[in-house]
Amino acid sequence: MAFTALTLRADDNLDKGIAAIKAGDYVKALEILKKVSKDSYNGNLYYGIALFKTGSPGDAEKHLKAAVKADEERPEAYSTLGEIYTQQKKFSDAAVQFELSKKYLPLSKTKDQLDKEEIGLIITVLKAESENFIADGKVDKAIASLTQAKIYDDKNPLLYVGLGDAYFARGAYDLAKNNYEQALKLKANYAPAIYGLGTISFKKKKYSEALEHYIKSSEADNNFGPAFFGKGVIFYLVDKFTDAAEAFERYDKLLPGSPRGKTYLAKSYYGMGDLDKAMGILEEVLAKDLNYSEANKYYAYCLIEKKEYDKAEVYFQKVKPEDLNSEDYMKWSKIPAGKKEFAKAYLLLDKAISLDSNDENIYFEYGKILFGEQKYAEANEKFIKSIDLGIINLGAYVYTGVCYYYTKEFDKGIEILNKCVEKDPSIKSAYMWLGNNYINLNKNTEACNSYKKYLEFEPSDQFALDQVSKICGK
Repeated sequence: MAFTALTLRADDNLDKGIAAIKAGDYVKALEILKKVSKDSYNGNLYYGIALFKTGSPGDAEKHLKAAVKADEERPEAYSTLGEIYTQQKKFSDAAVQFELSKKYLPLSKTKDQLDKEEIGLIITVLKAESENFIADGKVDKAIASLTQAKIYDDKNPLLYVGLGDAYFARGAYDLAKNNYEQALKLKANYAPAIYGLGTISFKKKKYSEALEHYIKSSEADNNFGPAFFGKGVIFYLVDKFTDAAEAFERYDKLLPGSPRGKTYLAKSYYGMGDLDKAMGILEEVLAKDLNYSEANKYYAYCLIEKKEYDKAEVYFQKVKPEDLNSEDYMKWSKIPAGKKEFAKAYLLLDKAISLDSNDENIYFEYGKILFGEQKYAEANEKFIKSIDLGIINLGAYVYTGVCYYYTKEFDKGIEILNKCVEKDPSIKSAYMWLGNNYINLNKNTEACNSYKKYLEFEPSDQFALDQVSKICGK
């Protein structure tokens, strides 16, 4: 009797765990399925899925392989293994798993011969296969998989999101948008589709618009991790580090087994200037995986801020070359720049530009190093490029105005600095350099007003006080 009751409770937990997975609450599913026996196909399968979805692919792989061992003729475990290998960029291995999965799908039957659950499984597998093709750069094959899936259910919003992702990968943003919107017509407020629209806006550097989509996506599904990650990234970009931390904390709760959430949470604290907090979190991540690239690079970021350049170099060297992006090379350039090794700094910045020639922040950093060498004309070319690309940081406008001052192009300096204060009247340094440019054109009234405005922010600045005393009223 006691054994029977125990068995029933175990089965009940399995059912509850499966229900949580189907509802998209993988954290809850993981907690429930921990209590389930792992001596069956379903016990291993669903526990493996929960582990994978909460960021523990290594542990998930073990249970999914155990599921395959328990029953080699069911497709679900093969497909989830394929998803894991896609995430690990083992695209060929993933393709093998998807082929095995399809071998046991009822693909020889027509739509009318299948029940709802069978159709759902076919779509899940073919959608996952398409994601592997997209990640491997085989967009045409991805579209073929999704087109095959549509034969079984052409009203499934998941497939239109998949098509949107495929066209996005190809750079066909209008087609991607059409498919995301079609998904929303089929299922209003569908989080993955809203998120997809956000990725298009983000790619086009329409950050406010992207943020709106990501927020709406997270509100539509509080368990949809990518939306919270997207929010965090944009908040970080616009220097809203507290909001970024909040978003990454939620992402970390949804994927507690993944180091990614903790690493980006640390990056948020780095942005706040709380380097010790950031480094503490990163040390926890590195204690579990010394080779985790993201943690190594952000630890290097923190050391750069502490001006511990030699130590920072060591951590950057631990990052796999394929894991370095344009931002990383931009940050890395600060090491040789800080050591006055400017030629090395420019090589790293050139590498950053080769990876993303439209990143306005790289040109801004490039300009600052040139400015430090007093190469004002060359620096200004970089600052102007950053402005043309839509940089958010108005420091680029101030630097441009200063460069024009040093190259004696005072009219141009006044023009760009006035644009700066129009965008944000609180940029105090802009008023100082407006005054400096005006005075060189003998526009004493305008110079006087600019210095006075600066003194509203810095009332004890002696240079501005002396300038007001000299020129105001003259």
